[in-house]
Amino acid sequence: MKPAELKEIVRRKTALLTGTTRPGRVTQLVPNGKGGYVRRLINPETYRKAQAADQAASVTAARAKLGLSQREMATLMGISPRTLQNWEQGQREPDQAAKMLLRVAVRHPQSVLDAAEPVLARAG
Repeated sequence: MKPAELKEIVRRKTALLTGTTRPGRVTQLVPNGKGGYVRRLINPETYRKAQAADQAASVTAARAKLGLSQREMATLMGISPRTLQNWEQGQREPDQAAKMLLRVAVRHPQSVLDAAEPVLARAG
């Protein structure tokens, strides 16, 4: 593969991930009942909305598990309360590091609270 082709692939993927462009086609793999899968085309906008709703639900679930207000959760994560609100409303998507912290918060809320105690105490 030529370096120019690789740069173009990276540019397109970055544009999709940042939301500056939207996918023209989205394929979903669905079990066929015989141990295999069938490809099914779905509307890219429907897919985007479903992804945003799932992400918003996970942010809200993590905050609920921790028992924190939006302001406290934002302080814990080092972001503005408005950013957290955008995540919870599905208007924006957290970066990979934030997604990982949210997953840990859902599975091990006490560990996150123990680690965040000094941060929350300073903000309090």
